[in-house]
Amino acid sequence: MKKLVLLIVFLFQFCSYENPFTARIIGDYTNIDTIANYWLYRNNNDLEKYVEVKKDTTLDGKNATILEVNYQKTYWHTGSGYISRYRDIEINFNGQLFQVENRWQNYIEIPIVNGNSWIDYSQDTLSFYNEPLYRTDKLSATVEGFETVKTEAGSFKNSYRIRFQIYEQVNSQITGDLIIEKTYYEWYAPDIGLVKSTEDGDDWELIDYGNKGEGD
Repeated sequence: MKKLVLLIVFLFQFCSYENPFTARIIGDYTNIDTIANYWLYRNNNDLEKYVEVKKDTTLDGKNATILEVNYQKTYWHTGSGYISRYRDIEINFNGQLFQVENRWQNYIEIPIVNGNSWIDYSQDTLSFYNEPLYRTDKLSATVEGFETVKTEAGSFKNSYRIRFQIYEQVNSQITGDLIIEKTYYEWYAPDIGLVKSTEDGDDWELIDYGNKGEGD
């Protein structure tokens, strides 16, 4: 009987989110595949951002999930080894935004593993006003560790902190040369998804989450 009790205690500890290894195995760190899941965030300027999983669709030959961010559609694909986002790539020319390319970008390598790094790289020659436009698009990411993240929505153990670095370069006779570089961080909790992010001093934290179908 004593051995049975010890076995139950061991299994409980191993299968709980107190164990980061187990949390990574059994936890869904993005949680974007369940329709009607939602997240509400607030930033340090008291602005709010609402994200909801709406429905599944297809886009450019891939199965895609529609996430509405403040009721604007974004598209995500969970594939073999990566979660990808669909990008509408625009450039600013004379104060106006022009869409020049659409493509899937590998955003998060799955499963998330502490210390892992990945790169999504694209280099294209496009046409803009009948002139060639050379564009480089690079996303680099590193899982820097896991920690407990405390927000208004709760305390989230085993949250992975991911550092993202963006490099974009455009060369064209019309637009001239343009380089964009930035670094930002996102924290993902098991079975919750994104709980915190920070970029250029703009910090977003989760204040509410759930599923709109719960309780129906």
